Amino acid sequence: MLGRRGLLAAAALLAAPPVHSQPNPWDGWLGTYAGAARFHRAIPLEDIFPPPKVPPENYDDGTPFALHFALRAAGGSLAVWLRIDGGPMQTDERGETMAFGPVTEGVAILSSADARAMPRTASLTVRPNQLGTEALFAHADGSFWRRHFTATFTSAGADVILWVFDATGTRARTWRGSTIRRG
Repeated sequence: MLGRRGLLAAAALLAAPPVHSQPNPWDGWLGTYAGAARFHRAIPLEDIFPPPKVPPENYDDGTPFALHFALRAAGGSLAVWLRIDGGPMQTDERGETMAFGPVTEGVAILSSADARAMPRTASLTVRPNQLGTEALFAHADGSFWRRHFTATFTSAGADVILWVFDATGTRARTWRGSTIRRG
């Protein structure tokens, strides 16, 4: 009886179609990118009712600054290296690396980081032509700030958006830019 079951199981395996691994959406994104970003705008996140028809905007320095990032495969997921040379979310000159765990339904959680200012927590979101990171950083005084980095991939590189939310959650500042894939 067991011999027949074994024989039937072996026949089923031979008749089954071959399994091919599914490529990760980020396989074509791996590499190094360089470009620049500039201040786009700051919007107060006021809790006013009724909200103003035209919320007041704060304008910042529009001088462009260098932005570099790299993506590499890391244990079935991604590691994102980011170097920002200006604005309030500026990294040190060596940049910062965040490695993420497995992507499940488009989201992964931080598994390790290498940075001077270590994030308390971070996540990665992957879409068909886009990836984004969200990281929460703490200041020495106990306050915090949250940085979002989004790259929408193009044929030549990626368009990027950086968002920073302050500790009180009262203001969002955005920077936009473009990068070219270097390798």
